Amino acid sequence: MADISVSGTTNPYSITALTPQQNDKNTLSMTDFFQLIATQLQYQDPTSPMDNNELMAQMTQMAMVQSMTSMTEAIEASTATSAQTYAGSIVGKEVTVAVIEENSYGQEKPTGVKYAKVEYVNFTSGSPTFKVEGDPKEHPLSHLVGMGRVPDPYNKDTSEDGDKEEGGTDGPEGPENGSGSGPDNS
Repeated sequence: MADISVSGTTNPYSITALTPQQNDKNTLSMTDFFQLIATQLQYQDPTSPMDNNELMAQMTQMAMVQSMTSMTEAIEASTATSAQTYAGSIVGKEVTVAVIEENSYGQEKPTGVKYAKVEYVNFTSGSPTFKVEGDPKEHPLSHLVGMGRVPDPYNKDTSEDGDKEEGGTDGPEGPENGSGSGPDNS
């Protein structure tokens, strides 16, 4: 069994994900595949040559892998474009944003919501983030609960009695005073 050292870690319970990046050593291109097939054919036993069906099966599998890779890249590009388009469309609109706090294990947990207009969207960090009025930090799109004033799904009292509160308790001061979601400047 391998000995794993975790020295210098500030939080040993933090969750990290390691993803290998593609490079020339861990990927197989179609050219590499054909070179392997040619080498295999060159050094095969002449008394027991490779079966044509086996060769065709290998070529078909490689073509399928290449097609799936191309399709995955196209879907990722389309999803990124859709996310940027959507993020750009929320500028100037009132949104409901989850108020997030970290628990003792460093994991984020929604505790309530706040309502504000989106000031701007930032595309420089890879995935879009947005900033709302009165809040100094930028939020990822995953913190967006909805457009407009969505009832607080994290406060059991508001979500069960949502119909009662819509009658007019959200005056000009906003729902922050009665929603139980904590201060609006978090």
